[in-house]
Amino acid sequence: MSFLDQLNPEQRRAAQILSGPVLILAGAGSGKTRTLTHRLAHLIASGTSAHRILAVTFTNKAAREMKERTARLIGESRAASLWIGTFHSICARILRRDAHLLGYDARFTIYDSDDSLTLVKRIMREHGTLDDSLKPGIVRARISEAKAFLLTPEEYARNRKGPAAAVIADLYRRYQAALMSNNAMDFDDLLALPVRLFRTQPEVLEEYRTRFQHLLIDEYQDTNQAQYVLVKMLAENHHNICAVGDDDQSIYGWRGADITNILNFEKDFPDATVVRLEQNYRSTRTILKAAGAVVRHNRKRKEKELWTQNGPGDHLTIAELADEKEEAEWIRERLARLLEDGHSYGDIAVLYRTNAQSRAIEEAFVRSSKPIPYTVVGGLRFYERKEIKDVLAYLRVIDNPRDSESLRRIVNVPRRGIGDKTMALAAERMAGTGLPLMEALRTLEEHELGPRAYKPINEFIRWLDALIAKKTEMAVDELLEKILTDTGYRAQLEQDGSVEAETRLQNIGELVAGATAYVEANNEPNVSAFLEDIALVTDADEVQTDGGNSVTLMTLHSAKGLEFPVVFVTGMEEGLFPIAGSLQDAAELEEERRLFYVGLTRAQKLVFLSYAQRRRRFNEWANTQPSRFLQEIPDELLKWDTARAEVPGRQTLDQRRFREDGFVRTRGASTRHVHTVGDEFSQESSYADDFSQTVDSFLTIGHHVMHPMFGRGKITNREGLGVDTKLTILFDSGQTKKILVRVAHLEPCV
Repeated sequence: MSFLDQLNPEQRRAAQILSGPVLILAGAGSGKTRTLTHRLAHLIASGTSAHRILAVTFTNKAAREMKERTARLIGESRAASLWIGTFHSICARILRRDAHLLGYDARFTIYDSDDSLTLVKRIMREHGTLDDSLKPGIVRARISEAKAFLLTPEEYARNRKGPAAAVIADLYRRYQAALMSNNAMDFDDLLALPVRLFRTQPEVLEEYRTRFQHLLIDEYQDTNQAQYVLVKMLAENHHNICAVGDDDQSIYGWRGADITNILNFEKDFPDATVVRLEQNYRSTRTILKAAGAVVRHNRKRKEKELWTQNGPGDHLTIAELADEKEEAEWIRERLARLLEDGHSYGDIAVLYRTNAQSRAIEEAFVRSSKPIPYTVVGGLRFYERKEIKDVLAYLRVIDNPRDSESLRRIVNVPRRGIGDKTMALAAERMAGTGLPLMEALRTLEEHELGPRAYKPINEFIRWLDALIAKKTEMAVDELLEKILTDTGYRAQLEQDGSVEAETRLQNIGELVAGATAYVEANNEPNVSAFLEDIALVTDADEVQTDGGNSVTLMTLHSAKGLEFPVVFVTGMEEGLFPIAGSLQDAAELEEERRLFYVGLTRAQKLVFLSYAQRRRRFNEWANTQPSRFLQEIPDELLKWDTARAEVPGRQTLDQRRFREDGFVRTRGASTRHVHTVGDEFSQESSYADDFSQTVDSFLTIGHHVMHPMFGRGKITNREGLGVDTKLTILFDSGQTKKILVRVAHLEPCV
């Protein structure tokens, strides 16, 4: 088939296998999307009906690109009935049709993470559990974790230990009841409820099994337990599943992804064919050698060796700086030289482990004699802005009148005289009758509220009823315009006249323009589908790079799937990258290493690595030491930037080698003590005795401590002495962790 001639031998092999389980290990920059689209096209061209193929991606952008590329290969009409989308969009599609079998209405609202957290806070406040001992964010995270593992509140209570487990289980139960009352689902429900649907309604499962004779699952290394179970259920009969991914790029364990899903694929499907895409089309040979040398230190991985026909390219540049301010200045200076060498701002990405690191870099860019244009990826997303959430809340209530959370948001926005007394009476009515908020407000009578309070609520409910009745007759953009005009939301911002108000007006205009584009692009546009499209926009879908106009600043997680001619990876220090919380957990440390691998393989031509001798944390200076990941890059692939050699006490990596446990041992017999995190706790240091006294003063069994990542916890066990002290801590979140004291930054608490 002619279109397969565009592929290399391994890509072609992956595309041509028509039946049975296939695992495609697609290395970074190996032409994965091209391979997948050609595989889809080949399946259809070989006689498989497009509507019998289900292709799952992790971003809407990837889904659109895959469908467009497939259509270009075989024609739009033949590709039109393909089911291609993210797990969440495909599951939402299933639930729109069959959610009634689980007690939901088809017009359910999808709550984003902010909506979900708001609901958790309200439930905790109403039931007296909103205090400093248990944070709403922790409760929300534990509920999300439970759903990812398909645990009901009752199962969570049985499976999780610790003083907070019973409280969280009860809040989980109340939270889920509130969602159902609101006819709403959160993101985790979109994955968990189809599994429940298939388990409780076998005829529905059989229908989808029969329909989808071929499954293609992209980014398989990032699937969680719910996604894994869903895929296994659909593939149970025919085993025509093609899993695509790269275990070396599994970086989302912190949000439930399970790398063992891809590592155990051949155990799940013993007759699987494994194809390795190892030819890289993106990076230089030197970059690939460096990345490969680092990731080979991981034990849990499938062996692969990326290679390229590209040239060797330049060495990776490494620099040691005094602090984050000097690091930022160094980046600025290197940018100036890159521009002189012919690069544009848009060629360059500056990557960091945490968002907080961007501050110093942004300041250096702004204060430069010639300010450097830059774009920060990962700030406040468009659909998370207050004005956008306000306007969309109106649409949500019109589409789903049972959505009490959205109604609470806009019942007095803009102000229309609906006060606390009215809302308190409505809350009592809801508690006594089980009615949603809108119906509870409708039952309130004039003699209960008084004429002055009754008038605005009566007018508001009547206005909503009128729009609900007309929602199928009006286009989405027309409905938005009416909301903005009738409520006075736009007029209020226009009267404000401030710069902030002007920005909010522009954002609202962008929302309306987006609604118009949606109406024009869809044959049967409706409010439900528009809201669903917005709810399912992923972080990756909102990533924008200006292609020449500005430097991109972003976290390493946000950079996944992107590529740039020039990449800076900053903050290469122990406790920052790898992050402190991973230093006591082998699995988490391997994920940090994979994250560095992802950062390196974003680069096409040049890589710059930097670390600081000290960094300010919480208004105090903390001395640091270079990341162990730098030690794992062969010396012959590195070159040092010594332009700032005036930094006192500068040492090369060769003089700062690591012991097996990852802490520094200075090579040679030097008696000079350099006070850095790591060797400040060495056995030779006089600091060790003071440290032992500090440990004994408050780190004893039964005492409570505060950890910067895991929060408050109780010490349940202690091992070792002095600098080798390890503590077992039961945290209020229910997690138990074994902590090495010398790197944990613990503080006493009550």
